[in-house]
Amino acid sequence: MTAIASIHSAAPSTSTLSDRFILTQVQSITLVIPAAWVTEIFRVERSQILPLPFYSPLLIGITHQGGQVLPLLSAHSLLTAESALPKENNMVVKLGDAAGSLAQVGLIIDRTLGSQTRPELPSDLFSESLQSPPAAMMLLRPEMVSADLWQPIYWVP
Repeated sequence: MTAIASIHSAAPSTSTLSDRFILTQVQSITLVIPAAWVTEIFRVERSQILPLPFYSPLLIGITHQGGQVLPLLSAHSLLTAESALPKENNMVVKLGDAAGSLAQVGLIIDRTLGSQTRPELPSDLFSESLQSPPAAMMLLRPEMVSADLWQPIYWVP
């Protein structure tokens, strides 16, 4: 695993983490993640991911990162409801405790696009209603991930 960036080195000193957002790309969708939620961005090889076959397709598997077991979610599956297998080399955004129910979870994305402050982003991105069809730009919210994600799916013949 190779660490790409630490959020503290990516954020300019003129703004605080609470008003900065990390922009990531997942297919044609720009997924916007509050910078205060991000603890690390790193790459992980597919061979370092242990698949979890009896769980939701959103939960790709687990990996070992920083002395901890880290569950990995597919941002592609989260945004499009289509199954996605990990690539040979995957970029992961690790979310910290500030992410609420998504704390200590890795989100597999296609690539990072940079960061912006809240005023630089479209204001409708922050509306309280969840966007049902994937828009060109979406804000990551903990409510997007069902609480039953962590329960195994039992196979019934």
